[in-house]
Amino acid sequence: MKPSDINNREDLIVRYLCGEANSQEQSYIKNRLQNDPDFKKLYNDMCFIWENAANPSYNKEQDWQAIRERMGFCKKRKSTPYSMLMRIAAIIVIMLSVSTALWVYWNVPGYGRWVVYETEAQTDSLTLPDESMVFLNRNSSLKFKNAFAGDERRVILKGEGYFEVSSNPEQPFYVDVGNASVKVKGTAFHINEKGKNNIIELNVTQGVVEMLSQNNKLTVYEGEWAQADNSDIIKGAIANNNFLSWKTGIIEFNNASIDIITETLESHFEQVDSIYYNFESDIKITTRFPEPNLKEITNELSLHFNKNFELKNGILIISD
Repeated sequence: MKPSDINNREDLIVRYLCGEANSQEQSYIKNRLQNDPDFKKLYNDMCFIWENAANPSYNKEQDWQAIRERMGFCKKRKSTPYSMLMRIAAIIVIMLSVSTALWVYWNVPGYGRWVVYETEAQTDSLTLPDESMVFLNRNSSLKFKNAFAGDERRVILKGEGYFEVSSNPEQPFYVDVGNASVKVKGTAFHINEKGKNNIIELNVTQGVVEMLSQNNKLTVYEGEWAQADNSDIIKGAIANNNFLSWKTGIIEFNNASIDIITETLESHFEQVDSIYYNFESDIKITTRFPEPNLKEITNELSLHFNKNFELKNGILIISD
């Protein structure tokens, strides 16, 4: 007897037991019960299940399965090339999912061990896992691991920031910025990736910093600045302390020349893309601007230098 025949006879018997079989089906069942021993055995087994189905402790699914096995309907499935292919595909999907999850954990900020902090249009500060403090200028970002393990602490800066690094001689602190890096053990310094001509600018306010580029290395001490490009690193004494005006909110000139003043204005004010002037001056300015406003500063400077200061399309023009 074919499994499909068994299925049809089971359905027929169920309809008969439910009183839903028509007269032709009823005659067929009665005839088979008299002349077909296999059908009669199937009928008796199904009647047994039917009569005991109301008993809560009775497992009719188990008995039903036993009947089907005895009738040869439930056979062990044979593996086919298609089923084998589907198993292999499932294993590959699982492996790819695990690999992707691991890659995301190790590499994608915000989903695993990496954190990215961005400031967008305002300045902000954060505390790193080692309790070091970082102040970020607007439109800057810092990428770092959510825990500093191993023999170093390393962060990646885009933009401009000021670092107050907690001391740990056994675990040096690195800042990767552009094509350069700085290495410290515990100090305070300012670093800017957005310098002119892709120059990385460093100003050390406390301790000692080692600046590294592709082919050079230079030690920079407190009170010194350094600049690194793709080929060289140079340094000198800090003459303009306004590199932190974005953090302190104060612009202060102490016997400052027109060159230092214009450099400060271009660095501090986002609306100033460049400054144009075509004169030399021996005038030195000493003044202070808390909560600096560009209009206020240029009005005062025009009096000191007897010049006009006018902002046009992002260019601050100084003229007679």
